[in-house]
Parts: sequence; C-alpha cells; structure tokens
Amino acid sequence: MRTHLSSAALVAAVAIIAAGCGSSVTVEVTTEGANGPQPQANLPLEFLPFDRDSVFDALDAQAETPRPQMSEDLATAQQRVTNLQADWREKENAWSEARDSLRQLRERLDQIDARDPGYRRLYDQFGQLEDQERRLDRDRKAAFDGFTTVQEQVSARLDSFKIVQGAWSDEAYAGYYDIETQLLDGREIQADTTNAQGQATVSLPGGDWYVTTRTPVTRGEMYWNVRIPDVDTLRLDESNGELRPRL
Repeated sequence: MRTHLSSAALVAAVAIIAAGCGSSVTVEVTTEGANGPQPQANLPLEFLPFDRDSVFDALDAQAETPRPQMSEDLATAQQRVTNLQADWREKENAWSEARDSLRQLRERLDQIDARDPGYRRLYDQFGQLEDQERRLDRDRKAAFDGFTTVQEQVSARLDSFKIVQGAWSDEAYAGYYDIETQLLDGREIQADTTNAQGQATVSLPGGDWYVTTRTPVTRGEMYWNVRIPDVDTLRLDESNGELRPRL
C-alpha cells in the first residue's frame, strides 16, 4: 500500500529546493544534425520557479499503481520504427539536396553557349548528377515504403499502450495543477519562443528558475528540464537533455 502525501506536503518537499536568485538569461537550444549542431528555431520555452519534474516524481511515488511500462518486444519494434524513419528522412534530405544542385546546374547550362569550352564539362557533370538524383530518389522511396510498412504493423499496439499510459497519467497527475498553483504562490510561469538562431532572452525575478522544453530528434524526442545557473547564456543540447521515445 503506497503512502499518500497531502498536497501541502508535496509542495513543501518541492519548495525546499526552490531558493536562490535569478536574472536576465539567454537560452540557446541546439540538437545534432547531419552537419553538426543545428539551432532549434521557433521552439516554445517555459520558465518555472520550481522543478516540475520533482512534482511528477512525487506523484509517481504515491500513485496507486506503478507507471505502465512498454513491453520489451514493443519497445524494440518502436525503436525499429524510429530508426527506419530516421533513415528515410536522411535519404529524403540527400535526394532534396541533389535535386537542388541539379536545378542550379541546369540554370547555369541554360546561361552558357553550347559552343563555350566549359559547356561540355558542365554537361557531363549534369549527367552524373542526374544519375545520382535518380538513384537517391529510388533509395528514399524504398526507405519510405519500409518505414510505413513497419509502422503500420506496430501502430495498433502503440495506440493501445498510449491509451493505457494516458489513463494512468490522468489519474496519477490529477493533483498536479493544484500543487503548481501553490508552488507559484502568486508568481507566473513565463514563456518565450526561440528565434532563428535558436535563442531566447528573458528577465526572471529572484529565486531559482527552471527552463523546460522538448523537440523531436532523429532518435525520438529530446526533453529538457534544467535549473538556470548564474550565467549569461544557458545552452541546451544533447549533453544536458534527456532522450525519450516519441510515441
């Protein structure tokens, strides 16, 4: 039998770690891309004067039943779907880049007289790139077919798991917003959105603050819930984020 803590006790447990000072800070969010770190533009950020994960941890601990866990074979199948989707997207991007290069080369050829000495060289280059574009087109279509086939095979099981998990969360976290209201104690959650460089700058009142956000990545979803230290710029990347499966 699990021991149930009162809302006030949960608030007290979380509030113990909520002390300190805040200031203006720039948050920069990047994820790893094919060509290195990629800024995450137009990403919503939330700033909270308490650690939201500690609230969820406390509610998890006092839930009537443990959090539903995905079976090992379903987790393996779900990971296979994620990997196949990532492979398809990589091939889709490679084909798109080749198509753009082909278009640009075609435009250059259209501007050069066929009698120009450089025309033949560009024409041969165009032929090679055209063959590459056709091969990449076949590869990305095959990758998409493989991804969708496996996705259809496991989608019903994943949907069933999401229903079970959702029902558990609704019950286990029913008191979250009451606790949040008490922890805020008249303060407000602040929100912002990153710019094209993946950055957002906010001015925060005194006390400890946490920034939370999430974004899809190749292997699932990257989640951050990070205490804001006394720095001018806080960088959120895969080193301080948590990789989660994307259902």
